[in-house]
Amino acid sequence: MNTIRPLLILDLDETLIHASEVPLDQTPDFVIAPYMLYRRPGVAVFLERMARHYELAVWTSSSPAYARRVTDQLFDDPERLAFVWASDRCTPRRDLESDTWCQSKPLHKVGRRGYDLRRVLVVDDSPEKHTRNYGNLVRVRPFEGDPADDELPLLASYLEQLAREPDFRRIEKRGWRRGGDGQAAGG
Repeated sequence: MNTIRPLLILDLDETLIHASEVPLDQTPDFVIAPYMLYRRPGVAVFLERMARHYELAVWTSSSPAYARRVTDQLFDDPERLAFVWASDRCTPRRDLESDTWCQSKPLHKVGRRGYDLRRVLVVDDSPEKHTRNYGNLVRVRPFEGDPADDELPLLASYLEQLAREPDFRRIEKRGWRRGGDGQAAGG
């Protein structure tokens, strides 16, 4: 078992929160003008559980100022995060098939900070941002404000089991909601 805590990088929008310029049928949890923000159900407990097993970080394709303001709302002690990265740390990438651009999040940038990429997981709703590091991705369904959303409690249980694995990239994670057994791909 690896004694160094693995790194868990969390996306913000549509992963931990939903931001909307149009109010939903519920009171927003907080406002960062012009957006009303809604926490994904169970986010506080999820973050508390994950902090027991992982070093936590945030990487969003939103602006740095927005990222700081949201993390201040979501995390009890945002200064304990390994980092809070935003759009200025993303790399524009063109998908030639669809002729669209996205803000990719290449993990080699995390590797330059000394993290062993075998022990880095990313939780994000946008797989197109991780085409070069797909083996590190745990994809979640986009959160769009549904108060009945149950993604985070299920995800927390899965990630707690996964935390002990020596190489996350070898684990097939696409079926995690079905109670994936955490076995290495092909094994």
